[in-house]
Amino acid sequence: MLYSPPSLTELAKKLNRPIYIVGGYVRNQLCNLQPAANNQSPDIDIAGDFDGQLLKKAGARIAIINKKLGTMWIEYKGNRFEYTPFRTEEYASGGHHSPINIEFISDINKDARRRDFTANSIYYDVLNQKIVDPLCGTHDAKNKILRCHEAESVFKSDGLRLMRLVRLASELGYEIDEKTKETAFRFRHQLNDISAERKRDELNKILYADKKYGVTHAHYRGLKLLHELRLWEHILPSMTRMKIPQNARWHNYDVLEHTFMAVKFADANIENLRLAALMHDTGKPVCQQLFGKMSGHAAVSGEIALKELGQEGLKYPKSVVSEVVKLCELHMYDLDFKTSENKMRLFCAINFEILEKLQALKYADALATGKNKQELFEHRFLYFRDKLLEEGAPLRQSDLRVSGRDAIEAGYEGEAIRVVLEELWKECLANPSLNERERLLEQLKNRRGS
Repeated sequence: MLYSPPSLTELAKKLNRPIYIVGGYVRNQLCNLQPAANNQSPDIDIAGDFDGQLLKKAGARIAIINKKLGTMWIEYKGNRFEYTPFRTEEYASGGHHSPINIEFISDINKDARRRDFTANSIYYDVLNQKIVDPLCGTHDAKNKILRCHEAESVFKSDGLRLMRLVRLASELGYEIDEKTKETAFRFRHQLNDISAERKRDELNKILYADKKYGVTHAHYRGLKLLHELRLWEHILPSMTRMKIPQNARWHNYDVLEHTFMAVKFADANIENLRLAALMHDTGKPVCQQLFGKMSGHAAVSGEIALKELGQEGLKYPKSVVSEVVKLCELHMYDLDFKTSENKMRLFCAINFEILEKLQALKYADALATGKNKQELFEHRFLYFRDKLLEEGAPLRQSDLRVSGRDAIEAGYEGEAIRVVLEELWKECLANPSLNERERLLEQLKNRRGS
């Protein structure tokens, strides 16, 4: 017997019809799998053969989610559930993710056959407190296997299920049934029919798959599965070029494995870091092909990230794209730790807002070399950031004790205003004690006369 909210049993009695909990909640209960976050309440999806009018008569509140699919939110006695009536679906050719014809039915067996995986096709009758398992999904759930009952139909009708297969296998720590995997590989082109936004959202979930149920390195496994099924060409085409060797002096892995390892080690709590780790070396194959070497790849990686994550690609928000591009472009800065202090101070001031993320990216990047050399981890960005803060250095030009108005009053015009203020700012950044108003006013006057 599985646990179900008493309010759901009460609602079923009022309806005088079975209510079935279905999908992930039942699967996870059978596997004793709980969300990794202690404060995260499990979602409860329900199904049955009744409509909104019956629910209202029983005292439930409803809110339509998708009229065509019949899905709705149900609120009853302080609990909220997502309800989907039993149905069959017909899809057009291609994997467009949206059925062209819906028929609402009363046959639970037919409803089960439209679902993606057998482990998600297990129903729990809350009134009679029993499992209803038309496709033998209980066996697969308990043995941690993802299997399609009719794999061709599943992937042919909805291409997004290809990424969902990868995501669930990673999050749950399940193996993929061989026939299901082979069919997914054959129908990988169905992803072409899926919108960029939907692919983006699934990719995000894969990048953080380890956070869902606490499965160690689940996100790393997800990236490997995307490669194994050759799905990258329909998500981020740059990943298909990454299987090239690197200098064994610095790397134990080829570019692709190094990239996946960097994502593996990237801190999940730092926003956009894993996405930046995924894109940070995408320029290496291009540079290798064009110039015969990988130097200069950081700038090219930024260009690729802009294209593949932006409006031409997965349509991430502009702020996300901008930050990832910048992290890609800068991740090789101060590689040999020989950048002068003044240049480091200037770099840290200009890039102050992303220094923590940049240092975290370089740390993950260094771990992913497999070399474990101590010097790879001694990044200096946060050292100089803290030093600038301790000294009260003017981190922005607006922190100078003089302004553009002062420059105008000293006789400067046009471009000369910008030039002189930038010169003074850099000097004060190098030596914060120089940022005194009287001294700076004198400097404006003297430089104007020189």
